[in-house]
Amino acid sequence: MRKSNLRYPTAPLLATFANLTAAEVAIQFGVDRGTIVRWRNPKATFNQWDADRYAIQIGKHPGEIWPDWFDIDC
Repeated sequence: MRKSNLRYPTAPLLATFANLTAAEVAIQFGVDRGTIVRWRNPKATFNQWDADRYAIQIGKHPGEIWPDWFDIDC
């Protein structure tokens, strides 16, 4: 069973858009440019639900972005 407080770093998701400006990435995710600027902080993370949603939004399974996605704590 997954713990409800799992966090995933934003960096692997944003690496997909390394050559785009914050404004261009914001359009991809339907968020403000300022949100992308915050996500670019090396310490920024998503909760498991947001990580899942944003991965799916770009046509990927979260496990393709975060290799530890399937690590389950029992």
